[in-house]
Amino acid sequence: MSGRSAGAVAAAAIVGLMAASSLAEEMPPAAGFLRVQWHVTQLREPVHFKLEGYVYNDSPIRVTDVRLHVVARNSAARAVGEAWGWVVGDVPARGSAYFVVPLETTADAYDVSIVSFDAVARDGEAP
Repeated sequence: MSGRSAGAVAAAAIVGLMAASSLAEEMPPAAGFLRVQWHVTQLREPVHFKLEGYVYNDSPIRVTDVRLHVVARNSAARAVGEAWGWVVGDVPARGSAYFVVPLETTADAYDVSIVSFDAVARDGEAP
């Protein structure tokens, strides 16, 4: 799968999540083969909050350069902030990889989307 066709799959498989910040959230892979599970954690200085979790890859293809977009929303579902992040390293075929996105502020809900990724190789193949 080329990077361009992988991008098309990513566009079709964008994962949107909204939930209270204290709960762990997961979206089933109904729309595609990548899914995100996450929660918000309070930290010490200099970053006060972070959204952390895992991207799960249910496909037989290893992916890399997974880009995440987070939209923070208030109780009226209006966007009050956004953040961008990456999954560091590859997400193995039929596996998962950890990510963390620093947040400037806490919110009532979050939308977390996978906006792009690159396919590396099928399970068992060299890159």
